[in-house]
Amino acid sequence: MQSAAYGTFRRGQVVFNEPVSAPDESSVIVVFLKDQKNEPKQGKNTLSEIFDTLGAWEDSRDTETIISEIEKSRVSRTADVVL
Repeated sequence: MQSAAYGTFRRGQVVFNEPVSAPDESSVIVVFLKDQKNEPKQGKNTLSEIFDTLGAWEDSRDTETIISEIEKSRVSRTADVVL
């Protein structure tokens, strides 16, 4: 199933720029891109371009590695704080 598509908000409805295959009454999130710096150009509707616009990324590390790196980067102080 398709997970993203470009469209235009017109007269209170979203009109898609391409055919969309999704079940009736599917839940959606609508993001208005008009003021985005990297607003996509018409006709370029690839999922990777949508992710580029919205700031998504891919990480090859597994969850345990990411958590371990976060824990190692934490800093705690043992000295008293004097106010």
